[in-house]
Amino acid sequence: MAALGFDSVMILADAIKRAGSTDGAKIRDALAATRDFDGVTGKTSINEKRDATKPAVILQVKDGRFKYVETVNP
Repeated sequence: MAALGFDSVMILADAIKRAGSTDGAKIRDALAATRDFDGVTGKTSINEKRDATKPAVILQVKDGRFKYVETVNP
């Protein structure tokens, strides 16, 4: 969860930088234009509904060990 929070803050910082301002409307528009932001949890884009979309990694835990199963793309 901490990694997703970190990515959220970094996406916001990137949007502020791209907006060139701390004006709320400009940041909103920059956030909406976010595509393939490369964060610690993978690439994140913002869709037309302003929802974050990103691949999900499925892991299996068996006998206390993690095994990669697949990556599901939205």
